[in-house]
Amino acid sequence: MKHALALLCLCASLSLHSQQHALTDADLALLKGVSDAAISPDGAMVACTRTTTDYAKNTVSSEVVIVNATTGQALHAFPGSQPQWAPNGRSLAFRGRAPDQDHEGLWVYDTSAAGPRFLTAIETVDTWLGAGALRNFAWSPDSATIAFAGADPPLPPPDTDVREITRLIYKTRTGFSNGRHTHIWLVPAAGGAPKILTPGLTDEHSLAWSPDGRRVVFIGNHSKDPESNYNNHVFAAEVPSGVVTQLTRTKGTEFRPQYSPDGNWIAFLGWSRELNTRDSPAEDTQLWIMPALGGVPRKLSASLDRRISDFAFAASSRAIYCLAGDHGAAEIFRISTDRGTVENITSGNITVRSFSLDAKNLRLAWAQTDTTHAPEVFISAGDGRSPRLLTRENDAFARNAAAQNSDAFTFDSFDGLRVQGWVMKPLGAQASRKYPTVLYVHGGPHGMFGYAYNEQMQLLAAQGYGVVYINPRGSNGYGQNFSDGTAMSWGGGDYKDLMAGLDYAIAHNPWIDAEHLGVVGGSYGGFMTNWIVTQTRRFKAAVSIAGLSNLVSFYGTSLYPDLMEAEFHGVPWDNWDMLWQWSPLSHIKDVTTPLLLLHGEIDNDVPITQAEEMYMPLRKLGVPVELVRYPGEGHGFRQPRHVLDSHQRISDWFAKYLRP
Repeated sequence: MKHALALLCLCASLSLHSQQHALTDADLALLKGVSDAAISPDGAMVACTRTTTDYAKNTVSSEVVIVNATTGQALHAFPGSQPQWAPNGRSLAFRGRAPDQDHEGLWVYDTSAAGPRFLTAIETVDTWLGAGALRNFAWSPDSATIAFAGADPPLPPPDTDVREITRLIYKTRTGFSNGRHTHIWLVPAAGGAPKILTPGLTDEHSLAWSPDGRRVVFIGNHSKDPESNYNNHVFAAEVPSGVVTQLTRTKGTEFRPQYSPDGNWIAFLGWSRELNTRDSPAEDTQLWIMPALGGVPRKLSASLDRRISDFAFAASSRAIYCLAGDHGAAEIFRISTDRGTVENITSGNITVRSFSLDAKNLRLAWAQTDTTHAPEVFISAGDGRSPRLLTRENDAFARNAAAQNSDAFTFDSFDGLRVQGWVMKPLGAQASRKYPTVLYVHGGPHGMFGYAYNEQMQLLAAQGYGVVYINPRGSNGYGQNFSDGTAMSWGGGDYKDLMAGLDYAIAHNPWIDAEHLGVVGGSYGGFMTNWIVTQTRRFKAAVSIAGLSNLVSFYGTSLYPDLMEAEFHGVPWDNWDMLWQWSPLSHIKDVTTPLLLLHGEIDNDVPITQAEEMYMPLRKLGVPVELVRYPGEGHGFRQPRHVLDSHQRISDWFAKYLRP
């Protein structure tokens, strides 16, 4: 499988090189996002989401594209995203803008019709339900009804602009909570008014139907104070009565339940630890299974020991396909439901982002990317054999912009821990020259770098920089013990891993100019960038994007204070000194490296005050520092003009301070 996938990528690119040039920002308009690969029940068609960025108009738009599963020929395209086939295969539902353009909504395309029809508006709120929550929708087994997660109707406007805070989670990712909750609703697929299935004062989401259509299973937190914990459980609501039964009572947290096709089991993703966080948990999400009417869950993925992000039952109910990261790749595995034995369905230096199976598991479709190829849809037999490229959405981009490959390496860190990294040469590098090189740090801290197209790294390589990127302890994809590597110590072993990996890369790549090194990272990668410049003077320039600087103030201002509780094993007021010890701000007097701070002004994940706290003392100390504020941006830049601006500022900063 590995060699077949590599050959597919090679054949697709051999004819392109003569026309290519070094990647520039101008080429990014040709780059398409491809995701949500959904194969029809009969395996004849595949629907996916195609995302296009118009930098001139500062807009991002998505389309649902339906292609022939044999030829790849595009059959239909509609504005929208998240396509999902009805079980009978005669209709496709997807999300899109309602006709009034003020709401999101559900649309249905009937294969016998000329175009899609609008079904219902969906009220949405930005209440933070956690990284594992899905505001999804699902067809009933008879294809007659669609269940969806939607918010309460709007509340009357307040009669004052004074904001009284009494809740623990009172922020959204970019604003403030308005008190509305998300519930499960039912709407006839033929049309009609939606009816609420789970009213109340709690949030319900991440839903799925039972095979007999009598129940909808979902995730909720019905504890007395749900904002003080993240102890989500699996519930089932009877249709149409709405009678709700709680099916799990674990100490941990559950996500994304699904019934087996035979109706005997419910599988879900989950944690077993009582203390966890709504964002970037150290605990790897595992696959669990239990009887459909409830009972003691059994961990099915124990022998895999990897963080699982998505799954689907096999048609036989005797196995579950799942998606998990492994040593920088993201692959599809199949786990038997009786013994938990694991087999690879895909393999190789690739990143799979979504997948689906036809009704008989004869065909498997998925979205895939690798280091030098933007995402496309692939298709294979249900067991992964005979994979082939199905879509070519990014052919025009590949014809224009050359991509640089990277070489993986492993090294023994300071304490003997085996760590993986990659090194990317500058595009067109000459063996006799040395090149300035940038250390790129991922977010999380439990993210994972690997075999996926990264436009910022490719831009750096195109501009004549080498790039080194490493998965230090704390990264996922290497097992639970490795994921726990940052516990009680942000900037300890993880920082040493990065420095040891950089030293290894320099020793084994004579083209790296060790006297001209830069560092860049976002979120936790921004924290690590801030930390690095307080610990060493080996870097000539640094860029921190949405980075943390003060773990003490972060606890009180972030949308998810439970991140500090989970990472440092308890409430911080029992040990404020530990949070301050691992805060870059506590070592600010040691900084000499020029630092560029890029931050969204309405970022509630990592508030902009974290950048301000770093900027002010450095400015007073006379260290070259700039703070760039992006209006209307949260955690990660969404507006195309701001994305381009950040690319240009990073390029200018490194050109000013890093080049010999």
